[in-house]
Amino acid sequence: MDLPKIEYSDKYVNLLVLLIGLVIILYFLSRMFARRRILMFGNFETLEKVMGKKILPVGLLPLMLRIIAIVLILMVLSNVRVIKDSYVAKTDFVLVIDVSSSMTTQDYEPTRLDAVKEGILDWIPKLEDTKVGLVTFAGRSYTRLRPTFDMEKLQYEVKNMQCRLDDAGTAIGDAIVAASSLLAGGDTNARNNTIILVTDGRNNAGVNITTALESINSSKIKIFAIGVGSKELIESEIPAELMRVNATAAKFPNLDENMLRYIANETHGNYVIIDTKDSIKRAFESALEYRKVPKSINKELLLALCFVLLLEWTFEITKYRPIP
Repeated sequence: MDLPKIEYSDKYVNLLVLLIGLVIILYFLSRMFARRRILMFGNFETLEKVMGKKILPVGLLPLMLRIIAIVLILMVLSNVRVIKDSYVAKTDFVLVIDVSSSMTTQDYEPTRLDAVKEGILDWIPKLEDTKVGLVTFAGRSYTRLRPTFDMEKLQYEVKNMQCRLDDAGTAIGDAIVAASSLLAGGDTNARNNTIILVTDGRNNAGVNITTALESINSSKIKIFAIGVGSKELIESEIPAELMRVNATAAKFPNLDENMLRYIANETHGNYVIIDTKDSIKRAFESALEYRKVPKSINKELLLALCFVLLLEWTFEITKYRPIP
């Protein structure tokens, strides 16, 4: 992992050198005059013997604190920024997640849906200043969360997603329409809008895909389509979750890769087919831009400056204050 880089303006370097020099000169001048004031009240060496310590301590700590304070002030003026590689979202998102019974398939441990949830929860902390909403779907769509900056609420909703075992079908078209309606109220001129669609099947309920895409063409919403699972028809043992609603082995529809490619192309988005848990995480990360991001540290510098000044003031009125 590369270390963060520091970026700053060097226009105040000469001023920094000048001020540090002045502080050092004034410090030694003040010590010289302080010693003269003390000698006016009696023998300097005798006073030190009576007190059992030096009247004028070395006092380098206050000097160093003042120099640090000057450096911090000029760092703030120089707009010091930390440059680090980070994921950046220039868009608001609505997650559209398949929760049909096929997502209980255990080709990912423990299930497909759990693997997707893990990928989303790993992705959420990478988001900054981004609104995210959540729509789930099986035989119909369900709006779980309107786009929000509240990532804790989003995490809660994601963790509590469950497969809709009583709602047969995969209504991808309905879910796209529901997600686009959530994004329609946003400021599309200021930010882009993206739907992240995750499914393991094909559209077999609700409105067809063509109609759904026609309804969002004017809104310029991109769809990032993620296909989970196999492109083959799957016949598997009955998962525990399906024991009460299935009497025979479950047959799940195969993944419609052509449909996902069509959705992505029609919305100028992207699509990806994943086959491992790690690739799920990478798929969500690929919806973000990875680039160098500058972050101002002026707030931290000002807090450090306040602490240094308070510490210097404390020394000034206590141990390091010279006798008049």
